[in-house]
Amino acid sequence: MLSGLIAIIIVYVDDIILAGNHLQELNSIKHLLDSSFKIKDLGDLRFFLGFEIARQQSGISINQRKYALELVSDVGLLRCKPSKTPMTFGTHLHQDPSPLYSDAPTYRRLIGRLIYLTNTRPDITFVINQLAQFMGTPTTTHHNAALKVL
Repeated sequence: MLSGLIAIIIVYVDDIILAGNHLQELNSIKHLLDSSFKIKDLGDLRFFLGFEIARQQSGISINQRKYALELVSDVGLLRCKPSKTPMTFGTHLHQDPSPLYSDAPTYRRLIGRLIYLTNTRPDITFVINQLAQFMGTPTTTHHNAALKVL
């Protein structure tokens, strides 16, 4: 066994990512997996579960640009101007008397998608956490605040 050898296998349903610091060992693992499961090598990782992965000399960068653009497009805000901050300073979200949002399942899906976006956008984490507290009975105010995050 080689000292300092690292091999990482990430499995999600039928997708596998192999990563490590020794190319020969990774090729050996791929051969073993292929002999048992007939895998297909798609080459260097570029996209995985809504993440875009880019390798550079300085390291690896991960973003969710495509995922975020799809999300913004899905809610009809593609041509809107971006906000400098995800929530206006001093805004306090609470269970307010505004009318209940008419499509609570859509609100829940939106919040779920925004929670996933926080993997690469920690700047929206606080606001999304606040909005997630109203998933049971969202009001129009909560829905509008969620749209402003985008």
